[in-house]
Amino acid sequence: MSARLAPLLGLLLAALPLAGQRTHEVRLRHPAPEEFRFAPARLVVGGSDVIEFTVEAGGPYVVGFEPGDLSPAEQARLQELLPAGSGALRGPVLPGPGASFRVRLPGLPPGTYRFVSVTHAAYRMQGELTVR
Repeated sequence: MSARLAPLLGLLLAALPLAGQRTHEVRLRHPAPEEFRFAPARLVVGGSDVIEFTVEAGGPYVVGFEPGDLSPAEQARLQELLPAGSGALRGPVLPGPGASFRVRLPGLPPGTYRFVSVTHAAYRMQGELTVR
């Protein structure tokens, strides 16, 4: 194989889903004044799955994971899985409807990961991800 094609092949293979991999959508909702929530707010997923956070209404949103119950190794691995340029254990700014980002979970240790909308913390917009 040509040395110029090897990096392209690597990128294509990385984009392919793993066997048994599922994508779980978490919608960010604003159904009423002063009401913000994740739907679903609780997920149980496999270790090779993908979580996609998508704004349905309202915004802007910033999804962040709570470090409190996580070991330093779990925090470090989760940070690696979040989009580059995001803050500590945070996703990117999602400005409004249709905006989204994905978190690929391979390599994330089994356990419970709590997440919140950093921009809507006063409204107790929170969720929980359990990786089997």
